[in-house]
Amino acid sequence: MSKNLVQINKVVPAYETGPDDRMHCHWLMNHLQEAATVHADTLGIGVNDLAESGQMWVLTSMRIEIDELPRREEEFELTTWSRGVKRLRAFRDFSGCNAEGREIIRASSEWMVLDEATRKPITINPDFNFHAQDKCVFPDAMKRLRPGMPTQEIRAFNVGYSSLDANGHVNNAEYLRWSFDGLRPLGLNQNEIKSIRIAFLSEVFEGNSIKLMNCETDGEGLELIGINETEGKPSFALQVK
Repeated sequence: MSKNLVQINKVVPAYETGPDDRMHCHWLMNHLQEAATVHADTLGIGVNDLAESGQMWVLTSMRIEIDELPRREEEFELTTWSRGVKRLRAFRDFSGCNAEGREIIRASSEWMVLDEATRKPITINPDFNFHAQDKCVFPDAMKRLRPGMPTQEIRAFNVGYSSLDANGHVNNAEYLRWSFDGLRPLGLNQNEIKSIRIAFLSEVFEGNSIKLMNCETDGEGLELIGINETEGKPSFALQVK
């Protein structure tokens, strides 16, 4: 397996798709994360490697552009590579192609390393070799998402155990699932979405009380913010267009 990039091929199973036979967006997020994990393991800087030093990777921002979502029982190829590191942040891009080899998904992401004990960001080890590539899927730099003013509550719930990942906090893909379910009554149709931006602001744990708030927009798309009422702070922000 190449250290410069990782390619993962799969046939989309029925359980990852909805009534329209297209992959749910939260499953797409899971695959992006899994591809990143596989590549990091190949580079010797994966989850288990960092755990030996009491550290952990966390995803802080993701931007996804969608031409079309992968279709049930058709092949989907996902490629990922590192774009290097800048002190506290590591950058990674993704490209997804359909069975005909046409690119249908593009994504860019930012990651940090946390100290497992303090849960605070630390400088990424300068000795890590990311085999970074000078290749970007987007011409412009990813900016931190800043949602508009919250206007109304659209959903509230307590976090269950099944939402947790190996780090003991909520899996990032769960935020997307929660959001899309909450935004459907406001007119969200995932097959019409061309752009997703999501920022992960603070960790969420089992039993935490979450409130999703619809936000003001510039008239294009939908925005929301997830409030962790247990901790009294925002946990994530989302924009879809």
